[in-house]
Amino acid sequence: MKKNKVTILAVFCLICAMALSIFATSVKATTMEFGLQEYRKAREDGAQYAYKISDKYVWKIVTYNGQTIDYDKAIYCLKAEQGFYTSNPGVFRQEYDTSYNFKDKTSMPTLPVADEDYNAVMWILNHAYIESATTADQDKATLIANAQITGNLELSDDDIDVIQQLAIWYFTNKADATYHTEFNGEPSLQVVLEAKKDSGGTIEDYKAIEDKNRTRFDQMETLFKYFITNAQTATDNTTNNNAPLSLDKTTPTAEASEDNYIIGPYKINKNDALPYTLNVKITDRNGNDLAGKYTLVDENKADITDKTITDLVGQTFYLKIPADTVTENKIDGIKFSIDGTYTTTNITYWTNSSNNSVQPVVVIEKTPQNFSDENEVLFTVSGKYSFKLIKVDSDDATKKLQGAEFEITTPSGKQTYTTDENGEISINDIEITQPGVDTITIQETKAPEPYKILLENPLTLNITKDVANGSYTATKAELEGYDENAVQIQDGVVTITVANQPKIFDLALKKWVSKAIVTNEDGTQTVTETGHTGDENPEPPAKVDLGRQDVNKVTVKFEFQIKITNEGEVAGYAKEVTDYIPEGLRFVQEDNPDWYTREPLNGRERVATKQLENTLLQPGESTTVSIVLTWINGQDNMGLKTNIAEISQDDNEYDLPDIDSTPDNFKEGEDDIDDAPVMLTVALGDARIYLGVAAVAVVILIAGIFVIKKYAI
Repeated sequence: MKKNKVTILAVFCLICAMALSIFATSVKATTMEFGLQEYRKAREDGAQYAYKISDKYVWKIVTYNGQTIDYDKAIYCLKAEQGFYTSNPGVFRQEYDTSYNFKDKTSMPTLPVADEDYNAVMWILNHAYIESATTADQDKATLIANAQITGNLELSDDDIDVIQQLAIWYFTNKADATYHTEFNGEPSLQVVLEAKKDSGGTIEDYKAIEDKNRTRFDQMETLFKYFITNAQTATDNTTNNNAPLSLDKTTPTAEASEDNYIIGPYKINKNDALPYTLNVKITDRNGNDLAGKYTLVDENKADITDKTITDLVGQTFYLKIPADTVTENKIDGIKFSIDGTYTTTNITYWTNSSNNSVQPVVVIEKTPQNFSDENEVLFTVSGKYSFKLIKVDSDDATKKLQGAEFEITTPSGKQTYTTDENGEISINDIEITQPGVDTITIQETKAPEPYKILLENPLTLNITKDVANGSYTATKAELEGYDENAVQIQDGVVTITVANQPKIFDLALKKWVSKAIVTNEDGTQTVTETGHTGDENPEPPAKVDLGRQDVNKVTVKFEFQIKITNEGEVAGYAKEVTDYIPEGLRFVQEDNPDWYTREPLNGRERVATKQLENTLLQPGESTTVSIVLTWINGQDNMGLKTNIAEISQDDNEYDLPDIDSTPDNFKEGEDDIDDAPVMLTVALGDARIYLGVAAVAVVILIAGIFVIKKYAI
């Protein structure tokens, strides 16, 4: 009966002593052993080739696994002629133990190139050709085309590798004319020499390539100048390896022109000289391919007959579609899509943690990437949609709630609305002039009584607008922060149904003994205040020890307090409170003028009062009534007496039932019924000790019964 809940706190504290030791350790990075080779990997003819620039070697950097040499990695020295050897003279092998991401400046404690040359070197490395890359054929073709090398290609892969190394040294060895020379204001390539070692081991002398094949040398110089001139203008943006192509962000339109629609402008921007593949697809907005249904026109709207879209990269153009084709195929818009592949470059800078004089080396690797972009053009159409909100009871969806007030923000602005007799708010003819998403916010500002506010935060309704059957309409709706099944869309009408929970009606009763009044034979009176408040758990019995008195010549009365508290959300009344008189106590009308006798319940005497029938208790408010019961004198009428009180009638404006109890059902465990115990004892000589011990035992027993009865049942 007593209290809503019993709070039994079992707190187990586990104190763990933990010792944290932090040790500073140095972890050696993964090591890599690099070395220099004069002759490069054998070509298809079985021969190996070596290079010099003037009289300086252009070594091939390799890696070692024991004595096995790997020629296939793309590795470049960042500076010419800086140390690359061990303490053993003539052994050009060096162990490196520290690496950084060369593309991330902040990762390197010291930049291995001058800051002013960083972007230039990055550009060369990003655009370098790597023979072993999976995209090597495509990369090579693009590099040669970008460098504008025409005619029969005389360059070998070794030639390209050497030029890429020399282009780096042009920036990092500016003081050395061997690597940094200009003629008439343009970078000039010094004499490049080549030596051949055939499969039998015969070695020829170094000879100038221009003497062996002038065209080949000219192509090497053209490639050298291509790298230098582009690297000289490199910026942070040109070295970031973004997708090489993207659609221009100018918004295309569709305009009628005589018997055609002209759609555009379109432009595929070339963002970088990286190699790429490009696919272009033009469809209607349902994905149907429009190949053969359009022609290309230039920015002056003149027909283009000798080029494809891939030929027009970097140029402005339009599409032309006959009006009859648009009508016959029900084309309501154009989707222009591009996709393709390109490669990004991973660049790892290697050095030695204990020897900062070693040659700074970078290893580059190519990673294939995909790119895509698209835009849509809609033919000029218009449309509308409507929005409807339906307010219902959360327990009965057929019960529509009138009088709920909302602030609703639509594309037309914020406005206050109130649900009608059907529980509805309707907002009609919301204009659509372009596709996209409308966001409607819905904030309930006042709920109809006796209901709670829907949500403290607004609901967000996202409505997707698109073309259907030749006009704009609402095609999709998603409701955030609420049941996704609460939204429906049909024929351009978006409907949401929101349910409000009724407020809670909840009256609770607490009972306790406030005082014991003992009147002796001579008329003297002793009043003992218990100090109880009703919050004791369990409440100890109010004990009266009659001592050696004649039990028939003393009057004992107990005053009980009964507090009614509104623990709900709706104001209400405790129209009637009933008290169940325990055996051994009696009700005296003169002591309780505001109480009256009710018919017994299962032989149990009970009385009631309507003192509070006109006392409206607001949520959180309490009020108290009292009752005085008199002990029935008798030597055999001792021990524990438990008085019970219950709310037997309640009421509220909305006829809501009490959420957790039923009036006048005399059911333990509900919060509208409670008890208060009293105890009488007699002490006679030595029996006082026995009876006292017995009383303690009874108190302990009763306390246990209270806990089980009130909170476990």
